[in-house]
Amino acid sequence: MVHSLFTERDDWDDESESFETGWPGFFEVLRVYLKHFAGKPATAVRAMASHPGGEPQAWAKLTTALNLAGANVGERRETPSSAPRLAGVVERVHQNGQVRELMLRLDEPTQGVAVVGVFSMGDDARAVASIFFYGDAADAAAAEQENWTRWLAGLLQPVPGRV
Repeated sequence: MVHSLFTERDDWDDESESFETGWPGFFEVLRVYLKHFAGKPATAVRAMASHPGGEPQAWAKLTTALNLAGANVGERRETPSSAPRLAGVVERVHQNGQVRELMLRLDEPTQGVAVVGVFSMGDDARAVASIFFYGDAADAAAAEQENWTRWLAGLLQPVPGRV
């Protein structure tokens, strides 16, 4: 694997480092795909929302709302009815000073992999849901894009006039 970034600006060092720190998680998705879903068609959903608080607060909100708080590798978890549907086995939990993420190998709403996480960006935090649906139902699952985008924004972005 070769990853290159070229620029004449000095402020891209942090950007380059953030690209590099994200690769291990995607290699884990590839590992799970090859082990459990190799050759099946795939559809990806990616939703992101900002949170005006810090990364620890965004992580706590996200994992609590998805019933993933305190999850350990090998546990089966499923989201509550108030969140988009995900159910499966925890494959990976990763936390360091730059990112926090959790990966589920899904059996609902269809086969796949979901990676949910947060990272800091300036004074804010960003929450991301990257979901990969595999198999014949993958195309139908792609409709989840709007659902996840709306749900994340509602969870993490404050509504003016509401405390």
